[in-house]
Amino acid sequence: MQVTINDVRHGLMQALDAAFPDIPISGEEIKQELNPPHFFVRLLDVDHTRELGRRYRREHPFVVHYFGPERANHEAYDMAEQLAAALEWITVGGRPAFGQDMDIQVVDGVLLFSVSFRLMVWKKPTVTPPMEKMNLREELR
Repeated sequence: MQVTINDVRHGLMQALDAAFPDIPISGEEIKQELNPPHFFVRLLDVDHTRELGRRYRREHPFVVHYFGPERANHEAYDMAEQLAAALEWITVGGRPAFGQDMDIQVVDGVLLFSVSFRLMVWKKPTVTPPMEKMNLREELR
């Protein structure tokens, strides 16, 4: 299975949309005029580590910012509980991916919900053309 970074990002945003259909989701940049409630999804540095042969372990850490209508801490913590349940499993490339290392932080009434998805990815094998012909002659002595 070849999974791209955008596949994981898309899977996370789909899970958010399924759990919270009435809350808009942004994934590119935080606009100055954000109308709460609103989610902003940010992908942090992706770690890509070679395991064995063509197999790699890739970690995708995300931070989901939640801007609530009241920007109150109690509202942010309520949303954190819902996000933990919604992002426990997401679908990436038709297969489930487990959300790990969940971290909750509230700064100035904005929820910062961190979650990571670790996946194994395989590099496509290099195709070497087979030999065209080989002449083999055997003799018994």
